[in-house]
Amino acid sequence: MTDLGIAVIGPGAIADAHLEAFAGLGGVRPVWAVGRDPDRTGMFAQRWGIEHAGIDIDRALADPAVDVALICSPNGLHAAHAVSAFEAGKDVILEIPIALNEADSQRIVDVAEQSGRRAFACHTMRSFAGIRYMRDLVASGSEVITQVTGFFAIPRRNNEGFAGTRTWVDDLLWHHACHLVDATLWVTGNVDIAFPSLLRGSDHPDFGMTMDLSMSFGMGGDAWCIASHSLTYNASALTWQMRFCGSQGDYLFDTGRLFGTGGDLLVEGASIRDLTFQNSQILQGLRAGEPTDFEARDVLATMRALRQLEEAGNR
Repeated sequence: MTDLGIAVIGPGAIADAHLEAFAGLGGVRPVWAVGRDPDRTGMFAQRWGIEHAGIDIDRALADPAVDVALICSPNGLHAAHAVSAFEAGKDVILEIPIALNEADSQRIVDVAEQSGRRAFACHTMRSFAGIRYMRDLVASGSEVITQVTGFFAIPRRNNEGFAGTRTWVDDLLWHHACHLVDATLWVTGNVDIAFPSLLRGSDHPDFGMTMDLSMSFGMGGDAWCIASHSLTYNASALTWQMRFCGSQGDYLFDTGRLFGTGGDLLVEGASIRDLTFQNSQILQGLRAGEPTDFEARDVLATMRALRQLEEAGNR
């Protein structure tokens, strides 16, 4: 079986995690590394044994050896880079968030379908074993979730990322809240929200991004469920939690592990940066044409919900 040629667009920390997963899975050959900083891009390419490195995305996408564009560039560039890849005849694996608004998210899906290409969205919480356990529990009819609360905290006081100070500014709503809102909808099986509410904290004095968010919304018809999530960049360490309250029990997802009623451990923890499960499904989807849990079209409900929450916060 021929290896899939990949162009890595954005040589950052999450791109390292992707290539580590692909190296373990096999069947993928990184062909290009494209970034804004030639030196950093060159070091990334050398680290992963990538033959071509540069700053020209069009040149990389024109290479017939490239089958797939892995887009890990800054959030605000995701939509434009994805459209360029589709127009060049490439399939796309797109890091979360696929865009910073609902309209661009819809455009990505539309252009992919018009081009006959696959578009995958790395909504990585869908790959976490604890979150999949909760979705299966609800889908089986064994549990009805009545309330979901989430708390996400990550250090961003100095605009830092996993690899140090960033050259771009992150977005607490469209990136990190996207994780929590998507997992809420995906686990409960809902595609619409009602009564959205959002409160913003202060903006960073130097970088301008919102540092704190609190949001709430309702979901469902007969099985009514309420959700509330709080997120902050004013943190010294990563915290990633979701609590599910249901008709039969209560459950806590805590940075990889899942606990049940009484604190019983239901699912062992795993690294939240291990992309093996997600990327394995995506590879299978590319090779066999099978549907996955990471189709870009399937995350449009989440992007619509974020737009509704943003509008609620702007009122």
